[in-house]
Amino acid sequence: MEKKPNPKKTIAKQLDITLPEELLERIQTLCDERGMTIQEFVTDAIIEKLQLAHKERRKKVRL
Repeated sequence: MEKKPNPKKTIAKQLDITLPEELLERIQTLCDERGMTIQEFVTDAIIEKLQLAHKERRKKVRL
């Protein structure tokens, strides 16, 4: 997962979610292996999902 430099300071807000323990353990293991935080992982995952949704939306036939 590639990080892009962000020249502007981003205003961040906290997101409180509940995940199944097994899923959280899998995420933590992956993050440990890759030397990243869960926050970085979740942020990257959300960005990737939004990019995918945008691409899918652009594929729709327009009249």
